[in-house]
Amino acid sequence: MELDPLSTEPTDQDRLLLVFAYLGPLAVFSLLATRREFVKWHAKQGIVLFGVLLGMYGILKPLHRLLQHYVWWWIGELFWAVVWMLALGVLLTMMLCIVRALDGERFKIPVLGELADWL
Repeated sequence: MELDPLSTEPTDQDRLLLVFAYLGPLAVFSLLATRREFVKWHAKQGIVLFGVLLGMYGILKPLHRLLQHYVWWWIGELFWAVVWMLALGVLLTMMLCIVRALDGERFKIPVLGELADWL
């Protein structure tokens, strides 16, 4: 039984893959395990979003250490609190994308959605 890759109603397997699409490294599995374009698009957007999260951590963690050790320690802690607020925003965005994907919508994150289209 071959599934139509363009049908709109997601199956249970598609729903599981849509959740995986926004769970960091599992997005690669979601991208490789499906033929449906809708699931692949969400997996690409999830990969881009996870890459932004990793890049943010990779850049901001050393900056936090520099601020904490070479400037006043409280500036470093204040900076780290802002970083955690940004990380919480990314987590909430991931949850919003999962909910919208399970509803059958393509919720494009500004800028990142365009990058996912390009991939």
